[in-house]
Amino acid sequence: MRKIDMQIASLNRNYVDEPTKQVLQNLVNKKRKMEKYRQKRFSAQMFTFITSIIFLLYIYFSIIKYSLGNIGFIISSILNDSLHIVVVLVIAGGYATALYFKKKEDKTENEFHSLRCEVVRKSTDYWPQPELWERRHEVLQMMKKEFDINLFQESK
Repeated sequence: MRKIDMQIASLNRNYVDEPTKQVLQNLVNKKRKMEKYRQKRFSAQMFTFITSIIFLLYIYFSIIKYSLGNIGFIISSILNDSLHIVVVLVIAGGYATALYFKKKEDKTENEFHSLRCEVVRKSTDYWPQPELWERRHEVLQMMKKEFDINLFQESK
């Protein structure tokens, strides 16, 4: 059995049943996975951005500034040094990594959003008894407060 967060596990039978706890935990897990990919994407983007800026500054101050506008000299100076080629490949790798994590993040976000919308639409199934339905808003408020997951409405 999967690990259930303490806030969800502490909900007693007066609020939700066990299958509903599992659904809520799945929502939390999807949200965490999405946030993990978002952080990795951001890190890859920042690495690529900072590396690009440093490389461009290096190229400017070490080659372009002293080339006196000679384009042939600039291009040959950049291409003749294998370190420059390696740095360009590292920047391209950082960009590709950011794209990879962006696709993963988008996929996970779509899965999370569809599961969240399913919970909103099927809330009458998850809280079928009138006494559970009356306490439903407390569970939804806890999910919003503790995990920043809005189950009150379907919109993002």
